Amino acid sequence: MEKHLKACKSSIFVHSKTTSPLAFRRIIACALLCAAISASACAKKSATASRAAEPQALPVTVAVAHRGTIAERLTLTGTTAAKQQANLSSAITGAVLAVNANVGDRVRAGQVLIRIDDSTLRAQLEQNEASLAAAQARLAQTQSGNMGASATANANLESARVAYQTAQTNLRRNQQLLAQGYVSQSAVDQSQQAAAAAQAQLRSAEVAAQQAAMTGNAQTSAQSEIRSLQAAVAQSSGAVRFISAQIAQTVIAAPFDGVVTQRSVDTGTLAGPGTALLQVSQLNPIYVNIGVPEESLPYIHAGTQVNITVDSQPGRVWHGAVATVNGATTQGTLSYLARVVLPNNDLQLRAGMVANGAFVKAERRNVVIVPRAAIFTGDTGDAVYVLAKASPGCKCSGKAKSVAVQRGLQTDNDAQVSGPGISPGTSIILQRPDQLRDGSPVSVGSTGGQAPSSSRT
Repeated sequence: MEKHLKACKSSIFVHSKTTSPLAFRRIIACALLCAAISASACAKKSATASRAAEPQALPVTVAVAHRGTIAERLTLTGTTAAKQQANLSSAITGAVLAVNANVGDRVRAGQVLIRIDDSTLRAQLEQNEASLAAAQARLAQTQSGNMGASATANANLESARVAYQTAQTNLRRNQQLLAQGYVSQSAVDQSQQAAAAAQAQLRSAEVAAQQAAMTGNAQTSAQSEIRSLQAAVAQSSGAVRFISAQIAQTVIAAPFDGVVTQRSVDTGTLAGPGTALLQVSQLNPIYVNIGVPEESLPYIHAGTQVNITVDSQPGRVWHGAVATVNGATTQGTLSYLARVVLPNNDLQLRAGMVANGAFVKAERRNVVIVPRAAIFTGDTGDAVYVLAKASPGCKCSGKAKSVAVQRGLQTDNDAQVSGPGISPGTSIILQRPDQLRDGSPVSVGSTGGQAPSSSRT
């Protein structure tokens, strides 16, 4: 281009002396056209060089600093356990007539769950009640004084014979039921004791009758008779109460509100003492037992609030408080058992679940909070990049500005920061490329839940 311009100038100089005026004007027009073309080419070259020198905006994402509360938490693992748990069994031997609950059923305290056959016991109760009535009648008759000493002794002897025969009958019946598996050995032993007592009473009555016949001392014989009859009444009354108690034990009821968690019996099964039939567990409220290491004891005590989560129900949190902390380590471990009480109205928590307990270790209120991922460590310590105003003419969202901060409490996601260059509402660069530097132009692709706003710094 410069050569063309020099040629034009030389031509104008040469022809200005030898050429006609018309030709000279043509030469001048040609020279002006060459100059215009040259200026346009220079302008395009300058613009291209300017664009090449301008740095490219780096893609970033931002989040907005806000004021709030941040808590540093201590997370420990434990297991859920029923507040109460009872294995229900029968105190007597007998066939199961009915089972009124299945696994998973909610039951109320006092609700009848199992019935045992009580027909044999009721027959024994009738016999004992008859013996009691007879003893009471003899005692009343003797005390009335209408009988002579000899007659009283004879009546007492007859009563003792009847009592002995009844005791022998009961003993034989229980021995037969034991062979069939319907009564326990303890019932047979009790019948043998009753028969032996009746036999002794019969011998005493026989001796008393002989003495009354020989001495004729009516008063002494009557007093002895009364004492003997009183003992017979007491014995018969005790037998009635004993059988009545056994009949009451044929009905098995829920000891508290809860849920049936095990069932090992069906109708027709022969129940016996010591054999578990149903298990009832109280799951509302429910316990969470957490092992606390020694270094964490300063943060956990009775009344400490705790948030409980279980892996099987992600996103749900139960809120409770520590009820007790054991004063000694759990056997075989170096941890102290902390028991947390949780409401469990919908019974979504079940005994034996693995639970995570989050305890507040430290808390700060009304502080500036930023995402933890936005903080980086530079030559002078912790810092963040904030989104500052872009330079005039820059086709970008703004420029990155490094701001030093002091880090406070932090969680897995957030951190407390302080410093003169950051305040609530400041846009913090969250995700950034490795080549980002202080002053780099940036282009915001997305935000951490709030619209970006350049900080006025």
